[in-house]
Amino acid sequence: MLVCVAKRMTDVPDIPLEQIQQRVVAMWMGSFYGSSGYVARKLGKKGLREFQDIGARQVAATFKQLGLTEPEAVALAIAANDKNLFGSVVEVIVGKGFVEIKRHRCGLMEGAKSFARVGASLIAKEHCKTCVESHWQKVFSDLKLKMEVEHTEDGCVMRISKH
Repeated sequence: MLVCVAKRMTDVPDIPLEQIQQRVVAMWMGSFYGSSGYVARKLGKKGLREFQDIGARQVAATFKQLGLTEPEAVALAIAANDKNLFGSVVEVIVGKGFVEIKRHRCGLMEGAKSFARVGASLIAKEHCKTCVESHWQKVFSDLKLKMEVEHTEDGCVMRISKH
């Protein structure tokens, strides 16, 4: 006996850009802090620093491979990712001898606040410190660039210049 089963195709819904960005932030933060937590438990603070150093060196090497070594080019690459992947409200301001990445609203800081609201131990200020000191300072140092940071209520201003 032959049984015919009808199949129908269902459209896969599109996700609005803001929701995509929120999901990217959640996935990025979950992966980063999950990995960092595991490394810290297994290898201690020294192991965690080494893990973070490796990540920063990889980012710097990628920038170099792409030919992004000047402050303006690096700032635009970072700002483009922040805006498009994380939904940050960000601008790049070019001054005489420096460039600023001005995050009016940092999508990753928003993500840290969201994680905290659902009971995670992640605190936005701690995230900012990790972002600046454990990552970007090291990336810029590898690129032979100098960075100064001013934290704001919803983001930060990174001033990048040559040494």
